[in-house]
Amino acid sequence: MYKLLLVSDREEVLSAFDQVRNWEMLGFKQPHIRHDFEGAKESLHKHHADGIAIAVAPEEEEKIIAYLQEYYPMVSIFEAGKDTAEVLRYLSELKVLLNRIHADFSSDGFNEQELMAECRHDFFRKVVSGKIGNKYDMYRSMRLLRSRMDADRPCVLMELEQPKPEEDKLEGRWYEGDQRLERALINSFSRDTEGFHILPLVTDGGKIHLLAAPLHGEESSTDSSSMTAMLNECAQDGIEHMKEYQGLDLSIVSVRVLPSLNALCSEQE
Repeated sequence: MYKLLLVSDREEVLSAFDQVRNWEMLGFKQPHIRHDFEGAKESLHKHHADGIAIAVAPEEEEKIIAYLQEYYPMVSIFEAGKDTAEVLRYLSELKVLLNRIHADFSSDGFNEQELMAECRHDFFRKVVSGKIGNKYDMYRSMRLLRSRMDADRPCVLMELEQPKPEEDKLEGRWYEGDQRLERALINSFSRDTEGFHILPLVTDGGKIHLLAAPLHGEESSTDSSSMTAMLNECAQDGIEHMKEYQGLDLSIVSVRVLPSLNALCSEQE
């Protein structure tokens, strides 16, 4: 069973968790409860946690998040919930993720960090495809997946394409189709640069995208020309690498500067 830590000093949150009676049937141990940053540190030092819920004052939360980023970057942060129904909903989301990243893929050579990265890729594929509802869903999911990207600052989205061959090159060379193509793209394009993370994604229909989003805690340009130039330079390097090592000749189709990742949500305020 998975182990949880709740860090909260809010009566409604503590009451909502207290009303959950069937922790073991849900697949969790009854959570350890602490009320502030120091309590969270003490609990994490003594007890393993698979998931952490935080509902404290912003200043205290900022300290906890910074501590988790430095010492526990793989522990999922799930929403606390203000009533029992919300608690159960967010626990369900957490359990789906934990079941995936703790699945036994020993024969395939996967580890938890790689599986979490795959989960993040799945999520950002949905983001780019417009399948995330609103900025609250975006924020909650990015915390759960421990993404370092900032959803509130300007980002850049580029689309690439490959020429249509006489014969289906992906069918012959990339026997796993989009999945294998995306892995090759990650090797060629994925990087951190100038305060941004570059993430290649293959969406429905085999469309190739490069997402450049700013990283939390790092300075990055908000100037459209500078961001576009940065991504263009990274893209050209990746295109050359893909042509040399994979035999795929990619080209840039379009570049969009967005006010934030939230601009890709399907429901806009």
